[in-house]
Amino acid sequence: MRFEKTSAALASFMKDLTEGKQEVSYSGGTVGEDFVLAPGRVTLIGAPPGAGKTALAMQIAFEALDRHPELSLIIANAEMDIQALIKRELSRRSNVAHRTISKGLKALNEAHHQDQHEAVCTAYDAMKPSIKRTMHMQPPFTCEGLAELSLVPPGILIVDYLQKFKPAATDTITGLDEVMTTFRELAMQGWAVLALAATSRSNSRQGGHDPESLSLSSFKGSSGIEYEADAAYILLNKSKNHAPVKEIDMKCVKHRAGPMNRIKLNFHGETMRFDNRSPERHAEFDDYSGPARTP
Repeated sequence: MRFEKTSAALASFMKDLTEGKQEVSYSGGTVGEDFVLAPGRVTLIGAPPGAGKTALAMQIAFEALDRHPELSLIIANAEMDIQALIKRELSRRSNVAHRTISKGLKALNEAHHQDQHEAVCTAYDAMKPSIKRTMHMQPPFTCEGLAELSLVPPGILIVDYLQKFKPAATDTITGLDEVMTTFRELAMQGWAVLALAATSRSNSRQGGHDPESLSLSSFKGSSGIEYEADAAYILLNKSKNHAPVKEIDMKCVKHRAGPMNRIKLNFHGETMRFDNRSPERHAEFDDYSGPARTP
């Protein structure tokens, strides 16, 4: 039967409150605690090409795995080979450029870059515990394939990117609605869904691309993308496209359970690494952070 009495849910919720159980969250790390990544939630990250959304999603997921040794990860990437993603993660952890890693460890030794060789090997050893809890999806990349995760213990699911999972036999709107419905069903089973999405390009009145004009309606394809998401973020590139380190603002455009904040990040393209450029807030100094008082 599809319907059950809600009183049981209320009793279970009150039991958790009484015992002091807190809601589980996988947020933290570089993006901070305000970012939404939690069981039962569908979170979207949208951006134009080149803003680093794949790199950011992978960093968020692997940082979560490092903090939560019981957590598992499923990568459903319809754009990149899994070895390319692994190379990026090695680059992030070792701080050695991914193009340099592509040349191979033998080339590093021959070029007398023993420090980089050791950094990559150290990163490899650090990655192994997380990789053991990671699986990746094989093609074809379809809604039906994602639905099979209902048979797997829930963890984090990264979908890159959601427009690629649209059923080919349906129109765009109907297809993307089906994708978002699949995300919602998986979230209700306990998955923390982090989906990447293409966005439309918005132009300023003076001409040219204006990243600040991107909003919730900029997610390509369907209003269902907007409605089904619990939280949605747009990556805004504040720097020139060829800058070695880009200032990326992660603007929250939807948040069902919290503030619509903005997370300020730096993106190091050579090592596929983000760091947080927002000033740290120290709770112990909150009482002294306001205007000076006159005696």
